[in-house]
Amino acid sequence: MSFSLSVKEELAKIEYMPPCCRHAMTYGMLLFGREFNKSGISIMTEHEVVAKTYAALLKAETGITAVISVSKAGKFTVSVEQEDIESVLSCFSTSGSESFTRINRGNLLNESDNESEVLNCCNAAFFRGVFLSCGTLSDPNKGYHLEFVVPFRMLSFDLMKMLTEYNLKAKHMVRRYVNIIYIKDSESIEDLLNIMGAQSCAFEIMNIKIYKDFRNVSNRRANFDSANVARTAIAACAQVEKIQKIIDSGKLSQLPEDLRRFAVLRVENPDSSLREFGELFSPPLSRSAVNYRIKKLIAFSEQLGEASPEDKKLG
Repeated sequence: MSFSLSVKEELAKIEYMPPCCRHAMTYGMLLFGREFNKSGISIMTEHEVVAKTYAALLKAETGITAVISVSKAGKFTVSVEQEDIESVLSCFSTSGSESFTRINRGNLLNESDNESEVLNCCNAAFFRGVFLSCGTLSDPNKGYHLEFVVPFRMLSFDLMKMLTEYNLKAKHMVRRYVNIIYIKDSESIEDLLNIMGAQSCAFEIMNIKIYKDFRNVSNRRANFDSANVARTAIAACAQVEKIQKIIDSGKLSQLPEDLRRFAVLRVENPDSSLREFGELFSPPLSRSAVNYRIKKLIAFSEQLGEASPEDKKLG
């Protein structure tokens, strides 16, 4: 099941709505369907739950029964018969012959006419209907992208304006001559899902974000540790090479006894970091003390022959 369908099924399951919200949600579904004018009222969808919700809302709000058909490809079309179109349009204060399809906010006013209640009630129901009709949401495991595919330019701008009134970061683009209102900001997507009533899907996105953040931190830490191990191995290899040069030359006996023992032990423990190597002594040597002795050995090794510029950086 796609994540979009999960959202739509959650929205369709919302049963109780006051009459004003039911009106707003129905208006959102009809207005953003395939057509909503005097020539026809219909929607086309791949999801049966959307088709049934469209028909159920239409019946509850207008008393008119829509016709549902299914194509061979499995797509659902829900339409209003021609003789019923005028009655449906009049329920939403439109003639269907307007020059531009726009959002009539008169259909979003609840019975109390309280502005704060409208923002938390009818607009939320309207967004719910719009998403059911033309909204999609990508799998949050792959990315964050919510969009509304809107056939009319001015209608798309009206929707974007409403979304931005909620501080949602909605943007507009045109794809193949179709207007798209999209949101890529994950927090805005979560907020919109909560506004519409899809709290479970919003929580799922939050959980996925937490997991992604944890995984990214773990990966960065692992990469950092790997880089440190690599640097330690390279440095240790160079140190052992210098000390082995002293041993091969037969000049190890020229060093003080404690430095001789240090040199032999270092060759025997080439994979140890400076801190780990220091802990082999009793009492343990600090990292700086180990580093100081290694520098003395390298300096002595260089006296046995000409050292390269890279050799002088070792230690």
